[in-house]
Amino acid sequence: MNEFDELVSRRGVIMAGRFGPDGRVAEHKSEGLFIEVPAAMEMAQWFCSAVTMMFTAMAAAVDQLSHSGGFDPTSWLPMSGWMYSGGDYSIAVHRDKFVFAESAKIKSLDELRGLLHELDA
Repeated sequence: MNEFDELVSRRGVIMAGRFGPDGRVAEHKSEGLFIEVPAAMEMAQWFCSAVTMMFTAMAAAVDQLSHSGGFDPTSWLPMSGWMYSGGDYSIAVHRDKFVFAESAKIKSLDELRGLLHELDA
């Protein structure tokens, strides 16, 4: 059993995996929707890639502003993760790992974030 098998065995988790350097899903384990509908896997990949790029660009802009003396001298880089919840699903991304879950079956976004942090321990 690998680290992603463990995550998808948790209540509510439907997919867990890792992105490759190009932003594509390099490795994953899934339940339900993402096995039955391959287009959903591609959509998940592009959603995560777009959001990660957006936050990275925003962090770089704020970081640049801070170095010009117009903002707090702390850095927002590197961007290491984000979380989203909307409709029936929630997503947590930390570095190159991700977890998708059914929102109604998890306690909170913090629970998803904690699952990803356990992988780093």
